Amino acid sequence: MSTDPAVLFAAPCIVFAAYTVFGITGFGSALISIPLLAHFLPLDTIVPLMVLVDFSAACSSGLRDRHVVDRGEVRSVLPMIGVGVVAGVLMLKQLPGEWLLVALGIFVTGYGLHGLARGRPLRAAPGWLAHPAGFLGGLLGAMFGIGGPIYVMYFGSRIHDTARLRATLSVVFSLSTGMRIAMFVVSGLLLDWHLWLAALGLLPMMFAGTALGRRIHLHLSRQQVLRTMGVLLVASGASLLVRGLAL
Repeated sequence: MSTDPAVLFAAPCIVFAAYTVFGITGFGSALISIPLLAHFLPLDTIVPLMVLVDFSAACSSGLRDRHVVDRGEVRSVLPMIGVGVVAGVLMLKQLPGEWLLVALGIFVTGYGLHGLARGRPLRAAPGWLAHPAGFLGGLLGAMFGIGGPIYVMYFGSRIHDTARLRATLSVVFSLSTGMRIAMFVVSGLLLDWHLWLAALGLLPMMFAGTALGRRIHLHLSRQQVLRTMGVLLVASGASLLVRGLAL
């Protein structure tokens, strides 16, 4: 981990802001933290670091509604999530950094524009899409730490009860994050003890941001939250594109 004063100041602020978003929406922390941290640190450092913080967040939130989890839906995506995670870790280690920045910038900008467009709700996705959704979520999660939007879009089109959807997503996020941690350890990306210390140091900002986000959630409409998040994503994604193309 870098000891640059700019990094030491920016990283806690970014994590606090990202988990404030998480507290408001229930997802999306990595969509904020990883694109912004990519301006200061390489992706093969950021992604393993943030997967530790994300796993801590998932464990702290608990599975209070596990009795309403759609276990069939979870089982349908798990095998291909595992395949996607393995492929994503290999690509993270092998691809040039500027390619990854451009790809991340395109994905984040596109997802932000999708949120701002406020299109029609997705129709119910057919069951066979569980395999590509699981693979793509695992791939993007391992490469960029941002597989969550894939799961949200897929399960959101199939599960219409809010409590059941949130509980199912919570289980999927926890299991996919555990798979990524295991692969990062095997591949050597999580063998640097400095990363574990850095993750430990960022936990207070994660808890504080999540607590603030939950309070803000009570005073904002869902539409206001999603539009604000969309603007932030477009701005951060576009800045990554410029940075990646300039390298």
